[in-house]
Amino acid sequence: MAGKTIVVASGKGGTGKSTFACSLALSLEKENKKVLIIDLDEGLRCLDIFFGIDKDIVLDLSDVLSGNSSDAVYTIPNHRNISLIPAPDTVGKINARQFAAFLEKEEPKYDVIILDFPAGLDFSIVKQVNFPINPDPVSVRDASVVCDSINGNEIEPRLILNRFDIELIKGGFYKNIDDIIDISGLRLIGIVPNDTELLLLPVSHALRKNGRADKAMHRIAGRILGRDIPLPKPKKI
Repeated sequence: MAGKTIVVASGKGGTGKSTFACSLALSLEKENKKVLIIDLDEGLRCLDIFFGIDKDIVLDLSDVLSGNSSDAVYTIPNHRNISLIPAPDTVGKINARQFAAFLEKEEPKYDVIILDFPAGLDFSIVKQVNFPINPDPVSVRDASVVCDSINGNEIEPRLILNRFDIELIKGGFYKNIDDIIDISGLRLIGIVPNDTELLLLPVSHALRKNGRADKAMHRIAGRILGRDIPLPKPKKI
């Protein structure tokens, strides 16, 4: 039986996609899931840094797709159920057709595959996309544009409200959660707090157990796995 493929994407850069993808992989492993995370951001890969294996990288996704090597699947130290395939360090090496065939072959081997997409709107090879956005007006409008662009394409978009700070909403700087959902046109699947731990993830490579970020990611992982987990009150996020 094929596993679940989770896509993390946005129409613009800087929304925290890679931070979210790494955090999600860590949370899913805590659910005893076997996870493969694939970095698709050619020329700008970073997940190897997030997981602390950047000095070990020799091969990448282009080597796998060309059939030259399967050694580009790196097991993360101290996380035996998380594997990473880095993106090529130069642009133009990922063939969409080859990647789609590769993904179909790999899906039965894992409980969850996470695809960390580059900024852009081409989601043709997937069915469900999770969009991390920040609560600022530019990011919210970007989500609305993305939603309009994929309507009718049989893709299920989901909203991740990232870097959430209740004080900025109380102060009137950002719109409230309901307004953000209405403007974006996306179905909310989770809210991630504006937490220093997430900012430091490329250095720490872990989230503090039962910290705010860890709890938020645990809720999102549970929803992705099909559990009905209510949102906490905004001040508790």
